[in-house]
Parts: sequence; structure tokens; C-alpha cells
Amino acid sequence: MRTTAMLAATMAVALLALLAGGFVAPSARADTIPPPKLFVTLEQGPGGTSVFLPTTITIGQIPTVVNVTVKNVDPTAGMQHTFTIRSTAATPPTPYIVNTGLLNSGEQAQVEFTVMAPDRLVVGTRNETVELDGGLIKFFCIPHESSGMKGHVVLASATTSTETPQMGVFLRAYWIGLLGIAGTMLLVAISYFVIKGSSRHYRDHREHIRRGGP
Repeated sequence: MRTTAMLAATMAVALLALLAGGFVAPSARADTIPPPKLFVTLEQGPGGTSVFLPTTITIGQIPTVVNVTVKNVDPTAGMQHTFTIRSTAATPPTPYIVNTGLLNSGEQAQVEFTVMAPDRLVVGTRNETVELDGGLIKFFCIPHESSGMKGHVVLASATTSTETPQMGVFLRAYWIGLLGIAGTMLLVAISYFVIKGSSRHYRDHREHIRRGGP
């Protein structure tokens, strides 16, 4: 009796561990999913103006990998532009974490960076805070920054919601809680039968019944 009960207890614990692992594993797998990648094309100096077109890069979530193709379309001869993001790290290897360098009219360049936080970018091995403008990541043209040639990286979900947030319980935590309760009840039941089966009074009574006693 005791051997059977202990075997049942072991199988029950193994089953509960397997079920709990099934709910926890998806979270671990989700952490390995690479961030989405956004491809953007910006024009510099359209119509001879010192502006970017468009002036904003909108991302849907953090983190997001942003791949920017920058084209100097300025018709003014000799007009050069850059696409630059300034680092605000204490001791950056260079002042700019993102920089195309000077582009002549008709030239283009491509840069890529990962937005890790509303004020932080990762480029290669660099993981640094960056300059903000109005709370948004700022990109600009070095020669024409003082003329207002700049733009911003905007998080689409950064707008303030007027809806009252709904309070609730994460589904995974809910199921893990139910599994814990069920497991506790099962172990209590198994323990009861193990103790009962090993009780001398129970064994004597069972032997008495086996011999035909009342």
C-alpha cells in the first residue's frame, strides 16, 4: 500500500511540474524573440529647404530596430547634410552615436540603431543615452542644427490614454495559482492515504475483515 501511494505521489508531483512548466516556458521563449525592424527613408533639403522629410520616425514599441535610408535631395549646389543623433553618455567614444557624415546632393547613406528606451539607443557595441528634445529622441543635421533642421523618434503608444485602466490578474499567474492549489489538495489526499495505510490500527482492522470478522 505504501509503495503504491508513494509511486502515485511521485507521478502526481511530476505531472504538476510538467503542467507548470508548460505555462512558464512560453514566457521564456518570448524573451528570445528578436525586436521588430522598421525601415524608413528620409529626404534632406527637399526644394532647397533645411528640413527632413518626414520630420518624425514613429515606432510601435520598444525595443525596435530602426533602419534609416537618408537621401540628400537638396537641389542647391554644394549643400551638404547629415543625419545625426548625439550621445549624452558620460564618456562616449565619439560625440555622435549615429552619424551618416556629410552627404552631398544626390548622395545617400544608411544607418541602423535599436531604440531600447525612450532615451537610449544601441548601435553595435555602444549602449548609450541620447539627446532628447521635448522628451523625444532628437536627430539633426550638423551644419544646419542651428537653423532648426531636426526631427524626432516618436513612440506611437506614448500618447496618454483617457480610459480608466482595468485591474486584473495575468493569465499565467492565474493558472499557476490554480495548479498550486490543486497540487496541494492532491498531496494532502495522498498523504492521508499513506498515513492511513501505514497505521497499525488500520492494518489490524483490515486483517480482521479479511478473516471474516464484523
